Amino acid sequence: MGGIAGIRILVVGYNAFDVIVPAGKFPAPDEKAEVARVITCGGGPGATAAVALARLGAEVKLITPLTDDVPGRLQRDELLAAGVDLTGSPTIAGRDSPKAVILVDEGRGTRTIFWSRGDVPQLESGYGAPGLLDHIDLLYTDGHEAEVSLRLARLARERDLPVVMDAGSVRTGSAELVACCTDVVSSRGFAPALTGHAAPLDALRALRDMGPERVAMTFGSEGVLGLENDRPLLVASFTVPVKDTTGAGDAFHAGYAFALAKGLEFGSCLEWGSAVAGLKCRDWGGRLGLPDLQEVQSLLANGKRNSLDGLGARVADSRI
Repeated sequence: MGGIAGIRILVVGYNAFDVIVPAGKFPAPDEKAEVARVITCGGGPGATAAVALARLGAEVKLITPLTDDVPGRLQRDELLAAGVDLTGSPTIAGRDSPKAVILVDEGRGTRTIFWSRGDVPQLESGYGAPGLLDHIDLLYTDGHEAEVSLRLARLARERDLPVVMDAGSVRTGSAELVACCTDVVSSRGFAPALTGHAAPLDALRALRDMGPERVAMTFGSEGVLGLENDRPLLVASFTVPVKDTTGAGDAFHAGYAFALAKGLEFGSCLEWGSAVAGLKCRDWGGRLGLPDLQEVQSLLANGKRNSLDGLGARVADSRI
């Protein structure tokens, strides 16, 4: 590792091999259509966030199970080339890598995703050795690898380290992990599903009451809703050319975590997340468009923001 920002982050999470197919239109059943290009690259929320953090200049160590099949070897090479430390990521022989096929409707700007988890087993909790947190400024988890994430999160809290959770989907162990995190940034579906509150602000309040100090919910181009001193904090997304939104959420969480590790306040962390996510969308897949530190700083200083009207309407029915 050779980070330039003096920030050291440990990431625990999921990796996958992505095949992205941009299409001007989808063919009818039993028909075929030629496309201009097919993009292959690494994916998965934790692994993509690790690449994003390394691109920003952080020293990053990733804990994720890799395989020795062709997609697994390609993922390892890509992560190493990005500067991600994989000394904590075991290679499990004879297993099929997680994979995803992402069909992008260029006309509508929408995605259809088919994915397979493969047959890679979850890591045992022993991979969450306390020594992994030595000389670390922040722990990041995407909620996968539940046993390792939970053990490290508890140890990190004992050391007063920030623990950031990319809360994308509710899965086994989500509630316990949320309770051990300092920062939980939810997708628009996670907090309502976990807490049983449909209104975004109510869901965030219930999520905060589970233990985190700071909580937020992302809404794509509409912006992000945070909870600050029990009041809603709305942060606009940036007006950027959008080619593909694949991995935008992963990029947001990486930008947020990087800013938090730098010691920035909550609202600024949400702006950093929005900036990294916006810039990612300029290219295909989860990683090709990931920005460096200078690009993010330039967008934060000079970028145009989108309207918050849509997000404001979403929270209007919540109890304020």
